[in-house]
Amino acid sequence: MAIALVVAAATDLKSRTIGNKLNLAIAAGAPLFWWASEMSLWPGVAIQLAVAAATFAVCCVFFALRQMGGGDVKLLTALALWMPPSNFLSVVVITAMLGWVLTLIMGAWAVANSKVVGARPIRDTGMLIAFTLVAANFASGVVGGPRLTLPSSLVGGLGDDIGMLFVAAMAPILLLAGVTLASIRIIKRHEQQLRVPYGLAISIAGLSIIVGSTIFNLPSNTIAG
Repeated sequence: MAIALVVAAATDLKSRTIGNKLNLAIAAGAPLFWWASEMSLWPGVAIQLAVAAATFAVCCVFFALRQMGGGDVKLLTALALWMPPSNFLSVVVITAMLGWVLTLIMGAWAVANSKVVGARPIRDTGMLIAFTLVAANFASGVVGGPRLTLPSSLVGGLGDDIGMLFVAAMAPILLLAGVTLASIRIIKRHEQQLRVPYGLAISIAGLSIIVGSTIFNLPSNTIAG
């Protein structure tokens, strides 16, 4: 499966497509993995099928909203057949974080080459780069990587004031929401239609779990459960 994910990432980067044969091969390999790992039909296999079905249903909504490609939906669904829920949740989280940062990076690149009359590509590119750094810092923190944090003296200065602590807790969420909405507005202003290779994010997330979370500091249970 690791080799298949590498191929999926490469083909998605090259052509923005993930072949049906590749996704089918990943899905078809799952029953062999269940048998080799002596997984019981109930509840083991039943849980895997349920997680895959739920993943496909949710991803179809994103596909209908044009937020995911068909190949991405199939790849994530096939991957759900291999991993227990705890590991697959880590895959989803990593995919979301990487996909978010990747979208901003591609948005900045597209805006930098914008030809829209009256737009300000230099200013907007600078803003998107700044937003990307904010998103990358948050994403790195979520997956257990390095990140910038508030100085301990500032945090300690809040004391026991419940109101201030609540404001401090909500500030990152509001900041991220503002960054996301502002980025969408900028990209739309330049009439850019991004084709983000989410297959790359899915593949990296899957590989990080397969190799024992040596890339990200998330739960490192083996995919055998």
